[in-house]
Amino acid sequence: MAKPVKKKRRPRYGRIFFSLLFVGLFFYAVINLGIDLFYKEQATYLVEVGNLDIQNDYAGVVLRNELIVDTNLSGKVTYFTNEGDVVDKNHLVAEIFNDGATVEEVTASEREQNRKKIEFDYNLLEYEITTLKNEILFQMDEGRYAEIPKLKKDLMQKLERLDKLQEENKFLSNRTASYSEKTIGEGKLMEGQKQAIYSPASGVITYRIDGYEDFLTIDNLYNINYDEIKSLTFEEESLVKQTVKPKDRLFKIVDHGNYFIAAIVSNDEIDTYKNIQSISAIIDGKSYQGEVYDVFTNGENAVAVIQLREPFDGFFTRRLINCSIVRENYRGLKIHMDSIVNMDGKMGVYAVDKERKLNFVPIKVLGYDEAYAIIYNEQFYDVTQGGIVRSLKVNQEIVRTASQYKQGQRID
Repeated sequence: MAKPVKKKRRPRYGRIFFSLLFVGLFFYAVINLGIDLFYKEQATYLVEVGNLDIQNDYAGVVLRNELIVDTNLSGKVTYFTNEGDVVDKNHLVAEIFNDGATVEEVTASEREQNRKKIEFDYNLLEYEITTLKNEILFQMDEGRYAEIPKLKKDLMQKLERLDKLQEENKFLSNRTASYSEKTIGEGKLMEGQKQAIYSPASGVITYRIDGYEDFLTIDNLYNINYDEIKSLTFEEESLVKQTVKPKDRLFKIVDHGNYFIAAIVSNDEIDTYKNIQSISAIIDGKSYQGEVYDVFTNGENAVAVIQLREPFDGFFTRRLINCSIVRENYRGLKIHMDSIVNMDGKMGVYAVDKERKLNFVPIKVLGYDEAYAIIYNEQFYDVTQGGIVRSLKVNQEIVRTASQYKQGQRID
């Protein structure tokens, strides 16, 4: 019996075509949706609060805790400590020798000399109190709590002594505590006699002074005209000499564990120095961690006082420096830099309204980096624009690459 012959099925081209068409349309829709979503995400975004490291360049004044040491002796002087050396209290710094060739100049009577010997040295006390306070703060920051009790005990004893002095001597309350003077060596050296000169406190030894030691101090912080200080010329005088006479200054000791930089900033930047977590100062290309001691207005400008504890090169002699200050993790209204445009000399962004039209909104930048800017939230003050200016708010929608758009343009 013959087997039936199977008929070959004809390809169903219509079904294949529609299947391919359906798959193609599906992938087209998916890809289009992805591109559309991606484009829209990049074209506009909602303004949010964010963090940014804000960095600006400034001119700054260095304020230090300083102690100048002089003598009432005369004779040939030999130095044993170099410029910039860090010394402890009672470190041998120099020696004065009466070689018989030096003319002795004695201007004080024997009674005056004896009085100075027995008079309490509150100058040195003030220096030591300031140094101890700074040392306690430093040990706390470093987590070295075992050292603190001894330092606190020493500090309390010295503060108690100073309180007693101030109760009896009211003028001390107005003294400049971060500048002091100390006289070492009273009376007269006999021919051939030597007198060793020891450091009365710890710190950095320098043999240079500029004459502003008793004025450019942290205690005098609010009495300084910072707008004029940059015009000053600080001419240093060397204290190194072959022989000394009474009243000559021998050397200066600078507290190396603590100092301040008073940076001249814009009044608009005052808010960026308040309630921030951490700060660093970049000096001569190196970064130093610090804290904001205070910030206040100063006429046309403002002053941000930064407290530092790690010394930079030459900090014990330099008065004016250029530095960059970084306010780390500053929190504020954060936008993309490419969202900013300039319209008729005003800085702003294009915000999207309910009808998807673009409206120019003025802004004021607090700080920026290459990608982002931190701006004032809701409003800012601008004298050139008549006072208070309304600005961006949180969750407003604005465009990126703003230079590609125009005021009033409608977007999808």
